[in-house]
Amino acid sequence: MLFISFLFGASLASFIASYSFRLVNNYPLTIPQRSYCDNCHSILRWWHLIPIVSFIVLRGQCHYCKQKISLYLPVIELLSGITFAIFFIYEPVHDLIIISFLSSLIFLTYTDFFNHIIYSYSLLGLVPIALLSVPQNYFYNLIFACILAVSLLLFATVTKTLGIGDIEFLFVICLVWGWYQTLLIIQWSSLIMLFAFLFTKKSQLPFIPALAFTTIPCLFIQGC
Repeated sequence: MLFISFLFGASLASFIASYSFRLVNNYPLTIPQRSYCDNCHSILRWWHLIPIVSFIVLRGQCHYCKQKISLYLPVIELLSGITFAIFFIYEPVHDLIIISFLSSLIFLTYTDFFNHIIYSYSLLGLVPIALLSVPQNYFYNLIFACILAVSLLLFATVTKTLGIGDIEFLFVICLVWGWYQTLLIIQWSSLIMLFAFLFTKKSQLPFIPALAFTTIPCLFIQGC
């Protein structure tokens, strides 16, 4: 069952990545119906689409045009597979909420990582996780979330280092899990961004991938 959960999570991440790519680049979502290389537009064969394995077999490049495939794809497939294997308990309501939560994280991560775009509606998929978490006082959470949002908006205005999408993400997390978990996520994410900056030397880096990655351990803390 662990293998089935892993395979489902990795396959879902691969599908969301393909869907996200077409969406942010304004490509038709259903034409062509089969996946294709975004460089040479060749239709991919079935064995080109096996999560993680195909990346290794193809040595990280397109079978047809030899264009390099982003390492992001197998990494997110692997992390998604592991996460699903850990949290799936084969109870319909629980698993649907986990699917909604992780799918939203994967989608947000992909669109921000490759195109620096955040679709606000995708944040709604994070909200149902509240049903599985430690009970919260949502009135206080709303107050703290508003304070946090205003503070981050002021910070972003002065430093130009945060996007509105980042603030919206943290607002939803604070509303769902409260200020303590949100501050932990901010701290861990900031450390990841510091290492990313030291490694890449880029002045502009997407923040949502780090936020999404550090949100996963909070599922353990919240008892999901």
